[in-house]
Formats: sequence, C-alpha cells, structure tokens
Amino acid sequence: MKKVQKNQITLVQLFKLIDLLKLLALFTLFALVFITGCAPVYKANIDYTMSGGILWPGAPEKARIKYLWSISSLAPEMTIVDFLAGGGDPTDPKTSLALLRPYGVYFENDRLYITDTGAMRVTVVNIKTMDVFQIGVSGKGELNYPVGVVADKAGNIYVTDSDLNKVFVYNSEGKFLRNFSNINFQRPTGIAYDKEKDLIYIVDTLEHKVYGIGSDGKVRMSFGKRGEGDGEFNYPTHIAVDKEGKVYVSDTLNYRIQCFDRQGKFVFKFGTIGDTYDKFTMPKGIAPDNEGNIYVVDSGQDIVKIFNRGGKLLLFFGEMGINKGMFWIPSGMIIDKDDKIYIADTYNQRVQVFQFLGGK
Repeated sequence: MKKVQKNQITLVQLFKLIDLLKLLALFTLFALVFITGCAPVYKANIDYTMSGGILWPGAPEKARIKYLWSISSLAPEMTIVDFLAGGGDPTDPKTSLALLRPYGVYFENDRLYITDTGAMRVTVVNIKTMDVFQIGVSGKGELNYPVGVVADKAGNIYVTDSDLNKVFVYNSEGKFLRNFSNINFQRPTGIAYDKEKDLIYIVDTLEHKVYGIGSDGKVRMSFGKRGEGDGEFNYPTHIAVDKEGKVYVSDTLNYRIQCFDRQGKFVFKFGTIGDTYDKFTMPKGIAPDNEGNIYVVDSGQDIVKIFNRGGKLLLFFGEMGINKGMFWIPSGMIIDKDDKIYIADTYNQRVQVFQFLGGK
C-alpha cells in the first residue's frame, strides 16, 4: 500500500514537471520569435497641444508666425516584451524611446532627421506615417556626438560627429556606407546641402573653415580662416544655403552672420554682440524661407530672429521657458518648402514646429 502511494506522488510530480517544461518551452519560443523575427516597430507621437493657438506678433498686429506642434516621444515606455523583441537596454541612451538632446534637424520628402547628442544617434521620423528608425547606434557607423545631418538627392544621409571628427555617410535606410576619410577634420559641426550643385557644405569649427564637398567625398572648394575680418571666422557652427545658392554661416563667436556666394566669395555680413533683439549673444541654427528672409536661432537669448535679405531685423519669436513656443538653449533649424520651421529645442528635449504665414 505504501508502494502504490509513493508511485502516485511521483506521477503527480512528473505531471507538474511536464506542465512547467511546456510553459518554459512556450515562453522560449515566444521570445525567440520576437528576438530573431523582428524588432518592435514604434511610431513617434506628435503633441498638438496649443496647435495654432500661439502667434507672433500678438493682436492687434497681423500674425506672421504660428506654432504648430512638437515631438519628443518616439514610442511608449519600454517593457520587458520590448526588451525581448530587440528593444535593447532600457537604461542605454541609444535605445531611449524619447529625444534626449536634439541638436540638429533636417527635413526632406516627409522625413524629419534629428541628431541627438544625448542619445548618440540620428532619429528619422516619417511625418506622414510616424514610423521611426535610428541611425548610428552600432557597428562601423556608430556615432558618438552627432551634430549636423542632411540628405542628398539620392537619399544618402550625411552626419557630422564632432567627437569622432568624422563625417559619416549612410544610405536612405540608414546602412553605413563610408566616411569622408580623405579630410582631416578638427571638429565638424554644421552641414548643408546645395541640391543644384550636389554639393555638401561642412563647417569645421576648430579649423574656422567651411568645406564644399561632392557626394563622392572629394573636396571641391574651401574658404575661411580664423579672424575678425570679412570672410574670416571665430568658431563658426551652423550653415545654410538658399535657393539662389547663397551660403549663410553662423560666425558664432564673432557674433554675426556672414553670407558667401557658391564660390566662397564674401558677399555681406550682419550682426554684432549684444543682448538687444537686433544683436546676437550666441547665433547658431540658420535657415532661409521662401521669401528670402533669414532666420537665426540665438541660443543665448532662447529666441529666433528673422532678418530681411539685407540683414535688417523684421521679427523675433519665442522666449526662455518650457511651455509650447518657448525654448531652452535651442540649436539647429531647417525650413521646408512649405515654410514650416523645425527647431531643435535642445534642453527641452523636443523639436518644435512653426509656420511662417507670409510677409505681405
């Protein structure tokens, strides 16, 4: 009788063990399907709070600038399922599901490119579908401190990394292709693309110089040296090209903007040091709109200033703060073909978007 009872207990234990093994097998299969099958596809979240409700200048003046929306979150918070699905370490900034220190922005063909110095990567958001993918998180093309980003007409993506002192080139899907290894950059920062000439302009801040480089990586031109004279720079940072081919450079520690032609010949300059609206404390991001006005991010004053073609102040918008339409040490900027203004609001960990309503 005791022998039968002992066998019965053993069978119960065996069935329990089998059930446990089944659960473990199912869990392992579930995890392997996610890990080896596909990584999770996240979608960015646009914050439309206060959309259209913030205008510059205020009434009774006719509004010229309207706040549209902002983006900071790239997905819901990471869960254990996300981790098993290839989401990475939740404590690793490169796998963060939010913007950490957005610095540079570029927009083309519904894609918003954001360099994130805090997350050490480039985030690409399709504004129509809100799909997100990351560039430079691992491998040969791994980034350390990405600053500027553009895409050429073939869709290739160019990123300046001012810690690694390299310019990285990726294809349109973010696959690493090559570096501009033939140039000994000291600190590459600002970058702009001239579509008509298929020319990439790169600012080397420590060399106080601008390079004009073809998509093949060959240097076609360069201009600038350290100094205070026309065509000279003192730690330049950002650069932009208008539709006529004029090149604008934020000559940051000379507290001015300089304009050049496509050959690198000095055309004109405007600005000086000061804390009034027509002067600069830390000019950084720069972009022209479709009417030829020149927008400059003054990072030191936490505002954006708009100048006409001759360098006369027309308007400014923004102020220091964390609310919508406010800035905290903003940096890069781009204006698209529809005069939407994208600004990297760096320490507010977001990109804010505004609309130019026209000057007439």
